[in-house]
Amino acid sequence: MRLYLYLRPDKQYAASFMSDIDIHIKELEFLKNIILKHGTRTEIKKNSFFIQRGHFCHEIAYIVRGSFKFLRHDAKGAEHIMAFAFEKEIISSYLPSRKGCDALLDVKALEDSVVIQAPLETLRSFLQISVDGEIYVRAFVESLAFDFLKKIISLHCDTPEERYLQLQKRVPDILNRVNLKEIASYLRITPETLSRIRTRILNESRKNLD
Repeated sequence: MRLYLYLRPDKQYAASFMSDIDIHIKELEFLKNIILKHGTRTEIKKNSFFIQRGHFCHEIAYIVRGSFKFLRHDAKGAEHIMAFAFEKEIISSYLPSRKGCDALLDVKALEDSVVIQAPLETLRSFLQISVDGEIYVRAFVESLAFDFLKKIISLHCDTPEERYLQLQKRVPDILNRVNLKEIASYLRITPETLSRIRTRILNESRKNLD
């Protein structure tokens, strides 16, 4: 993953960046197919954990139906949502299993969901290659990190309204599946600010129709 592409947006590097995105999509498709082949179908009830912070993550899953939130609580117990995951997306802790890393975030079902989950240990032979005795994580593991990196960049560079519109475009029925408080937490604004944003967007849409 070539981070310098963000710093030098000329034609040559832009072409390389688009090539990286194409590889990223293909690698995720490859990973999805492995999970579907070697995984098992599992139902996860609303508010149940797929991953709990501080626990070692043994599983990776492809979402068939439903949605999940990546979250963490602060010292006062307040919930902070870092990301959402919906149908046709992959969830895990995104940490190298061979390093023995514990999960940094909780991953919790927003609604009754169905996933195809597979043990990371089972997928190990597909996820790694050996070169001169050293183990290297394959490119599609970086692709998972690339997804999370895009979310972090959006968090710091896009306005809450832009992020809300992106989320709405990604999941048109988001308001029927996720409550306003959780969406506001993800956008890092108050529910009242989110309501004002939604009102402003609605008013602008009505003006465009006039």
